[in-house]
Amino acid sequence: MFFGPELNLSPPIPRGAMRARILHEKYFLPPRFNEYSGAMKRYSPVFYRLAAANFLYFMGNSLFILFPVYLKNLGAAESYIGFMNGADKIFIIAGAVTIGSIMQGRDSVRLLRLGYAVSIAAFASYTAITEPSWLVLPIRMVHGIGFSLSMILGTTIIFGSVDLEDAVQAIGIYGVTGAVTNALSPFLGEMLLSHGVPHRLIFILSAVLSAASLALTFLIHPEKGPVQGASPAAARGSLRLLGDPKFFLLSTATLIFGGMFGVIVTYLPNYVRSVTDFRFSWFFITHITVLIIVRFTFLGSMKRLKGGPLIMGCFLTGAASCLLMNAVRFFPLFILTGALYGITHGVLYPVLNTITVTTVDERDRGAANALFTAFFSGGTMVFSFALGRLIDSTGSYLSAFNFTAGAAGAAIAIIAFITSRYGPLASGTGARTDTVPAAEEFEI
Repeated sequence: MFFGPELNLSPPIPRGAMRARILHEKYFLPPRFNEYSGAMKRYSPVFYRLAAANFLYFMGNSLFILFPVYLKNLGAAESYIGFMNGADKIFIIAGAVTIGSIMQGRDSVRLLRLGYAVSIAAFASYTAITEPSWLVLPIRMVHGIGFSLSMILGTTIIFGSVDLEDAVQAIGIYGVTGAVTNALSPFLGEMLLSHGVPHRLIFILSAVLSAASLALTFLIHPEKGPVQGASPAAARGSLRLLGDPKFFLLSTATLIFGGMFGVIVTYLPNYVRSVTDFRFSWFFITHITVLIIVRFTFLGSMKRLKGGPLIMGCFLTGAASCLLMNAVRFFPLFILTGALYGITHGVLYPVLNTITVTTVDERDRGAANALFTAFFSGGTMVFSFALGRLIDSTGSYLSAFNFTAGAAGAAIAIIAFITSRYGPLASGTGARTDTVPAAEEFEI
């Protein structure tokens, strides 16, 4: 069998034969066919098709980074904007804590299609919004349900199609297809708005892009089929995993990480527009450029690093990014703010996601992945709600950014406690799910 981009589903290979094959691949095959050469691994066709669908979906979803700008133009207060921009996270969380049982025995790709279809309906419904009213809430509810299914099913399929020792790099690279849209979509939307294109057409564009994602899923046929292998306990829900103190503490750090992201996407556009003449999309362009460089250059080697110091360093750069908002009027510092956050998100999301998922038993990893999304989204929601009121009461966006920097410091303390109580966190942790040993297991 060709040992490369296709998943290895053949019976276990005898140890002697395995050793001979690794020797042959290491010393005789050209580098492009050598599984152990280079930092960039090759994955199954499912990975690349799903990544393409994810890119199109998030191109549409990330256009809603402009939603706070739209509400502001309608005359909404910051507390209303914070509530409505975070309201979808309530339903993302609700979906995430129940989706672990829903996935059992069902076709994961069909569930992904359902997520895309629900999102299309939500995106098209935004065209009916003409004023800041509570009628926006049902639309945000449907948006959250669609996003929950789309996000969780996509990453769960990825976790199931790669070896866990490669999960940090796989999730990181897959995540680039979504993260890059945080720069492309606001830039595209800001450009369209500057040329007089109404927000309603931007909402329609979001629905069209998501429809293209749905069409792509009909080319995806996962080798492992439906989500399987979960323990009977997994069918009862995922909240029981929070009974593990280590998992709970990692989830708390994830909540703070999500809060940092929520404050930036909710309040940075209007803040930059209020105090500078810069395009706020420059922040996202810088952030994503740095994120891509980090993920394609360093993630392959991060499995050799200790996860604790790595995560604490990323929270530190995130805190610095928030504090630099105080000097955002100076363009070089504005760009530096985006670069620091690019490092933070570029490393922290895949590393923290993988460590959290591999903390639990292999049969519960789908549920753990769903809970990771729930806590990340929960942080986005809680910080958006609470800090919107803080901004209204203080009259300053900086109060929200400074509070978030302090919260990042609390996350550093949490990770330090985890490493002192439970030992080092390996950034590339996780046993392989197949029977093929790594080259390092042989003395060659």
